[in-house]
Amino acid sequence: MKKNSFCVLVLLMAFATSSCRKGKNVSPTTPPPTDSTTVMVQYADYTALKPGNYWIYQRYWLDSSNGEAHPEERYDSAYVEKDTMIGKHLYHKYCMIALPTSITVTSFLRDSQSYTVNEAGVISFSSTDFTNTFRTYAFGPNATTSQTLIITEKMGFRHATTIVEAGSFTTSTFRKISKYPPGAMWDTRECHYKYAKNTGMVSESIHFIDYPMVMERRLVRYKVK
Repeated sequence: MKKNSFCVLVLLMAFATSSCRKGKNVSPTTPPPTDSTTVMVQYADYTALKPGNYWIYQRYWLDSSNGEAHPEERYDSAYVEKDTMIGKHLYHKYCMIALPTSITVTSFLRDSQSYTVNEAGVISFSSTDFTNTFRTYAFGPNATTSQTLIITEKMGFRHATTIVEAGSFTTSTFRKISKYPPGAMWDTRECHYKYAKNTGMVSESIHFIDYPMVMERRLVRYKVK
């Protein structure tokens, strides 16, 4: 694997766990917090952000030419460590190994009327919004180099079936779509984050800039309250 692929992948993961971003962002207005005068609406819980919940995943390499999966003897864990107040809102401290490293990345997430957002308001999932584009931004040096991508984040593949070692799940997918400039090796590639109701993330797949294989991790076992 080439060094620049590794660096780009790590940085791409950082976009999912921090508020750092470049270029123009497009997102729907974050729903306002409910108060005593607002009718409470119960939304389906897909991210399962409760302290003590944990998930174990196995890593795979996927052949992009035929979809064949090659398992690794490598397992990653994710867990919700605790709740904490940031400003006026209650957030959940979520810890996850960042692919393809062994480094644990911490996110502070909360549910906001069917959206999962971090402390900067960046959306990483919605159980209801399959229409809007959450963000569009440039990633890379500038728009004239082959290393620059235009990344779009949105939902898709609602109520699809995903089968992993932990079982068969009905999932919806947070999509990170990378549009490459003319002359690049690829036209468009996607990262997928699949969540199931009352379960959390069932599988995750990410790609490299100049490497045909896709890295994926699939749920092996989990505990949620």
